[in-house]
Amino acid sequence: MYKGTSFLFSVLLMGSIVTTMASVTQAQVLVVQRQSTQEVKELLEQGRRLVETGDYGGAIAVYQQAANLEPKNASIYSGIGYLYALQGNFSAALTAYRRAVALNPNNSDYQYALGYISGNLGNNNAAKEAYRKAIQLNRGNINAYIGLGTILVRLGEYTSAQWAYEEAVQLAPRNPQVYELRGTILKKQGKSKEAIAVLKKARDLYEQQGKFDSVTRMEATLRELGM
Repeated sequence: MYKGTSFLFSVLLMGSIVTTMASVTQAQVLVVQRQSTQEVKELLEQGRRLVETGDYGGAIAVYQQAANLEPKNASIYSGIGYLYALQGNFSAALTAYRRAVALNPNNSDYQYALGYISGNLGNNNAAKEAYRKAIQLNRGNINAYIGLGTILVRLGEYTSAQWAYEEAVQLAPRNPQVYELRGTILKKQGKSKEAIAVLKKARDLYEQQGKFDSVTRMEATLRELGM
């Protein structure tokens, strides 16, 4: 996992590859700017408490009040996008993250989130562009390489997807998602024998990490390949 301020918050099946979404704020820990008023600070604290109780709709409403008072705080919009994505409202999440990116276009995590959400909305070209920007801004953003590889597989751009895999494996050689990405590339290319070997490694790594839902998914894919 790359070092930085990002946090993982959700796992969603994208085609046959699982990717994670990073949020620079994790919503609960929104950045308070130095010039923030006491009212904004109190709103962010209120929103944090609502998130902790699972009241995402209430938290969004509170964060929107904070955004109205502090419209240039990109992290507030990121937090709003994060919560909308948790609810599965990707259209609203996209609007919020676009605002965050407009305010801070050089934030790799915001670009990554934009790619993730665009991919879930089926806009693969926009997702590809956002993931590439995320990588340009942070060459250590492993999630962006995995996300980009996922989208490139969708688009049938297997050579470029292979590049994304190679970069990812250098950054995280024991990340099972990296091997799942590689196995999916091989499967799409009709290289069943090679795909089985790589997906077995992904399964074993998931098992070592106690991610048994992912183990079940890998075993289903292996059965599909005739293992």
